[in-house]
Amino acid sequence: QMVEWFLVPDRTYFHLGHAWASVGDGGLVTVGMDDSAQKLVGAVSAIRLPEVGSHIGQGEKGWSLVSESKSVDMLSPVDGVVVAVNDKVLASPDRINRDPYGDGWLLKVRAPRLTANVRQLLSGSLAKRWMEEVCDNLRGVMEPTLGRVYQDGGLPVDGMARNLDPE
Repeated sequence: QMVEWFLVPDRTYFHLGHAWASVGDGGLVTVGMDDSAQKLVGAVSAIRLPEVGSHIGQGEKGWSLVSESKSVDMLSPVDGVVVAVNDKVLASPDRINRDPYGDGWLLKVRAPRLTANVRQLLSGSLAKRWMEEVCDNLRGVMEPTLGRVYQDGGLPVDGMARNLDPE
């Protein structure tokens, strides 16, 4: 489902750091970057993922993106051990921009504290309300240099974060 100009799929959990988690069989969690983050960052030229066997913590650095020579650290939505990384995304980072919830997944994590982690994430109507707030906050910081954007009849600008006030 779309919330304004960002995709927020059902049966997906969201971390406030703009990462998502989808729970599979046996507590295996697929993790990625949400649609709003990929649209704000724009074209991803490189990505640094943790190695298989690494431990990641909920709300801690999970991976880094590179866009126009700027590095952005992203937060993990769950605790656990990385059991797989998406080599296709490493070879072709634009998969994140084309399909953030499908081919653009980043990690598979074995999450032993999944129940506790999920309590800290948003899903369903809460995730949709949160994304509405994200959109409202973006409108408050947009500058005229963005050109025509969503609120005045235009389309969202990929990589719009580069045109926002750094504050």
